[in-house]
Amino acid sequence: MSRLTRSASLLALVPALLAACASDSTAPGVTTPTPEFGQVLTFSQFDSTVGSGPTRIEIKLLPAGLVAREVHVENDDAEEKLVSQVTAIDPVAGTITLALGGLVVSYGSDTRFRTPSSSRVTRAEWESQIGDAIALGNRPPIEARRNPPVAPQAPTDPAFAAADLRLASVVGEPSIEVYVDADNVEAVAAPPPVGILRVFNLPIEITSSTELSHTIPGGGTPTGAIEFQGSVTAADQVAGTLTLTGGTVVQVGGLTFDPTGDLFSLASVSSAVAAGSAVRAEGLGTVTAAGPPVDITATSIKVEVDN
Repeated sequence: MSRLTRSASLLALVPALLAACASDSTAPGVTTPTPEFGQVLTFSQFDSTVGSGPTRIEIKLLPAGLVAREVHVENDDAEEKLVSQVTAIDPVAGTITLALGGLVVSYGSDTRFRTPSSSRVTRAEWESQIGDAIALGNRPPIEARRNPPVAPQAPTDPAFAAADLRLASVVGEPSIEVYVDADNVEAVAAPPPVGILRVFNLPIEITSSTELSHTIPGGGTPTGAIEFQGSVTAADQVAGTLTLTGGTVVQVGGLTFDPTGDLFSLASVSSAVAAGSAVRAEGLGTVTAAGPPVDITATSIKVEVDN
């Protein structure tokens, strides 16, 4: 393929990339089959959990700066992952620089390269698409993945050699999935923030607004204060409820919906579900009945449409 043809292909892709910047929804048709629950943790509980040994966490960051919006303790997984946008590429050195704290990701002959339209492209094709997008003033979204090291990487070590680099069609929420231990959590003498979570030498702030949770293994029955997420199957304006797949009922009442979502009322949720849209909800709440089905009274809620 000639460079002119590649550039034309990229130009066709740019509008989709730009449109994706306006939404953090997941790919079309991607829904949560069954609701997922996370037990809400205090910072001391989170610190204790991480301190007990190697722990896999997912950090979701606010759009600007190194401040955690959410930190989840998860079950083991086969990969570590970075989600961000590329601000620079050096094909000679084999590196890309991310908007995520200026982190530099390396790649090489063993790296698998992907685009939104192909699960495997050559290194030169991938570099060309990334370079052309940056030249047009864009910051292409990517996912960088690798197999986890035998032991958690030292907190001050910024190295990340990607085994898989994916050019995405949607700008995802900046996030880090990584194994950590006690060394990664730093105390703060005079809060705020509540603490510092250092990974890849990025000092990520945990504030009083950061949601900390521990995913309940196997979707076990939640209790007390929890975090929830799942696909919405119904909305009842009279009862003030949302129903998630599996029958989980979320009591919403007159709660104000998160303004960073896509839908902001039970009426709009009901209309979207009736139209066949893939609607998903996430939030915090308290379990009022363990069920089945589980009944939750929400204290915060965000509703999005996967489109």
